[in-house]
Amino acid sequence: MKAYYKASFKKSETSRYGVLLDPVAGANQLLIEVKAVSVNPVDYKLNNMDTGFIPGARLPKIVGSDFAGIVRIPAEGDTAFKAGDRVYGAAPIFFGKPGSLAELLVTAPENARHIPDGMSFQEAASLPVAALTALNGLRRCKVTAGSNLLINGATGGVGHFAVQIAKAKGAVVTASCSEKNSKLAMKLGADKVMGYRCEDMANISGAFDAILDAWGQMKFKDIFRLLKKEGSYASPLFLIAPAFVTNIVWLFSRKYLTSMNMRKRAEDYDEIEKLFSEKKLKPFIENIFTLEKAAEAFAFAEKGRPRGKVIITLAD
Repeated sequence: MKAYYKASFKKSETSRYGVLLDPVAGANQLLIEVKAVSVNPVDYKLNNMDTGFIPGARLPKIVGSDFAGIVRIPAEGDTAFKAGDRVYGAAPIFFGKPGSLAELLVTAPENARHIPDGMSFQEAASLPVAALTALNGLRRCKVTAGSNLLINGATGGVGHFAVQIAKAKGAVVTASCSEKNSKLAMKLGADKVMGYRCEDMANISGAFDAILDAWGQMKFKDIFRLLKKEGSYASPLFLIAPAFVTNIVWLFSRKYLTSMNMRKRAEDYDEIEKLFSEKKLKPFIENIFTLEKAAEAFAFAEKGRPRGKVIITLAD
């Protein structure tokens, strides 16, 4: 099979496109013919780092998390999926497990979902990591109807889902993005749009009930100035804040700092799929690469500041 994979643990060596042996599914695994994969920050960060220290690490290491495709061989004894089913999900990529950027993927049934009617492979592949991260961030920020919410990085992978989900919840959304993306932010449902630079932040008056920093680049001075007391700030880059630090911040400012990351419980997928079926959430996809161009896709996702999701498609 063709795949995009790491051939070395060295940080300085990039992944490559090439041919690997077809995987063989175990008794409790699905064999999936992959049709589309999306590129997330976790993917290119893992691709760029020295991964030799990770327990169970082995080469070649196929990269990629999100996937959408067709079940070729169902898991033995599992009745949830049958051959020919359209499925999507996120493949765990640590502890020696293969990623999704290959023509074939072996993964456990619990990592897959049926693709809803009316959803394309590309749309399905765009959802798991980014949409579920956005959903969890809004949950951790306690965003509900009437919440005054600032989303920084509102037209990126996580941000563009966060705008749509927040509006579906009834929040009042201020979107922070570049000027060229302001029309997209409004199209996604933002009530107000502003720039993301320091001078733009400095010109904001008033305060927010919650700040979802999808870009992860807000200055602490702006966070504390713009967040109301009892308000919450969440960022995917704010990963390992010791409890005593967040407790001290809360004690002295009555403002809550937290991380936002992917949570993939069945009820989370259900909520995302329901929003899609109700036409309240639609992935924005304008950059599509083939598997042969995966290196270009990764470079663009990391440095090109893409709008919405970057998708890699595999030949039918």
